[in-house]
Amino acid sequence: MLALLLKPKLLSLKNSISTKVVLRRLPFMAIGVGFWVLFYIGTYKVLMYVRGIEFFGEILSRKLFSMTFFSLLGFLIMSSIITAISSFYLSKDIPLLLSKPVEIRDILRLKTFEAFINSSWMVLSFMPPVFIAYGISYGASAGYYLLVLGCFLLFSLITAGLGITTAHILTRLFPAKRARNALLGIGVMLFLMLYFLVKGLIPQDISTPEGFINSIMSFKTESPMLPSYWITEAVFPALGKSGFSIFYPIILLSNALFFILLSEITGLRFYRMNMERIQPSGERVKRGILGGYYPEMNTAMFYKDIKTFFRDTGQWSQVFIIGALIMIYVYNFKSIPTNALSGFPLIREIMVLVNLVLSGLVLSAVSARFIYASVSLEGQAFWIIRTSPVDMKRFIRSKFLYGFIPVTALMLVLVSLTNLAVDIRGIMMYLSLGTVLMLCISVSGLGTGFGAIYPKFKYENIASVSMSLGGMAFMLIAFSVVIATLFLEAWIFYVYKMKGAGDLSGKIQIAACVFLIFLINAASFYIPMGIGKKKLQEQIEII
Repeated sequence: MLALLLKPKLLSLKNSISTKVVLRRLPFMAIGVGFWVLFYIGTYKVLMYVRGIEFFGEILSRKLFSMTFFSLLGFLIMSSIITAISSFYLSKDIPLLLSKPVEIRDILRLKTFEAFINSSWMVLSFMPPVFIAYGISYGASAGYYLLVLGCFLLFSLITAGLGITTAHILTRLFPAKRARNALLGIGVMLFLMLYFLVKGLIPQDISTPEGFINSIMSFKTESPMLPSYWITEAVFPALGKSGFSIFYPIILLSNALFFILLSEITGLRFYRMNMERIQPSGERVKRGILGGYYPEMNTAMFYKDIKTFFRDTGQWSQVFIIGALIMIYVYNFKSIPTNALSGFPLIREIMVLVNLVLSGLVLSAVSARFIYASVSLEGQAFWIIRTSPVDMKRFIRSKFLYGFIPVTALMLVLVSLTNLAVDIRGIMMYLSLGTVLMLCISVSGLGTGFGAIYPKFKYENIASVSMSLGGMAFMLIAFSVVIATLFLEAWIFYVYKMKGAGDLSGKIQIAACVFLIFLINAASFYIPMGIGKKKLQEQIEII
């Protein structure tokens, strides 16, 4: 039965692959390959530098390997919980499956497969450069690559089993008839978990090289009870050619089978009752103080999107998770000993640049989830938009404002707090806020345009939209825009410090960089928005 349920998805995947589609997506594949190459080069350079440290190089290399999997452990469990809620309880095909003569066991296995793929495919896609960099650096044999691939799949299955089990239990514990409280509970629990996790990993003293090494070595990532420890012990000996032990791979295999089995047992116990709990209760909808207001044509789309956002628990509940991550992000910056690092040249300027790079990554990720998916959220009801007196130009601008306003407010608050945490004030504060505002405009326009170019009106859960090929291409291009902008700004600062404002060559370079910055961000905003509008106008077969 499971093979029969998977067959439509496999046929859909097969039918979506054609020469025309491959050629159309070839540029995005090239971007992905380029990102792989850059990620590999960066990891390899860092690894060779670390291994070159006298006495401690190999120890630090192993520690970084262990810390990588330790970090992925929490990320994959979080991703699995969120994806499991969407796949098991919010997917649009669930009512159809429950109405057919299909056993609950088969539905659970189908959704387990979907949750595993959707929660881990991004990590499975981006981790190979790290593994290859370690293998090339240590001159590992072909057996290392097969071993790390197999162990990482088992590692991902363990996190998927834990996440699915937690999702079933949370949905059972919260008595609400909708998934709202369950998702809210997930956000609170994730916040607590991440808070204590990060707090235990903050270095105590990095004012001296000895303190820095001691801080790295004090990271508590090697508990024998954690899967990250098992995979490190299974894979790392193969790098050093010190022999291969079957013990830890067997530990990974047995635990992967155990947690997947546990998730199925938990699902069989709670799934049907959980589905009954989250059915609509039929309560009368309260209009509130603005219930009688009906917006005019210019604001109708924006008003509709806001109402839809608060009605869809799958969207607004994730704000709590993002809020938890941002609080921890700010805490990280507040814990940096800037006074101890004050002896380094330009340390505060470097901290501002690092903050902007990390904020750009947050901006790209949040935009992929909310802004890129905003057009696809219309779903199979998009025909209503097409038949209404709303042209595509007004539609796409409304989608831009819907995402731009909250994302910009979020990023400005984030950058302000992190700058204040490391005592950044004055002109550097204003420049960083101006840069973030410009990036929010360009990335929001880029996300709205890409979402219109590659809409996905047929989806089972909205999380699958941002994880599509178009979503991945948007994230890579958005982060590339961020990196290019910050690189040019850093070069302006470097030229100003080295040559001063009176040098003619320096003035030319600064003017060229300013022009390129505005050109890159303007092109990122206008070109995708224009192409997206034309693509939506050409939409003939909507569903």
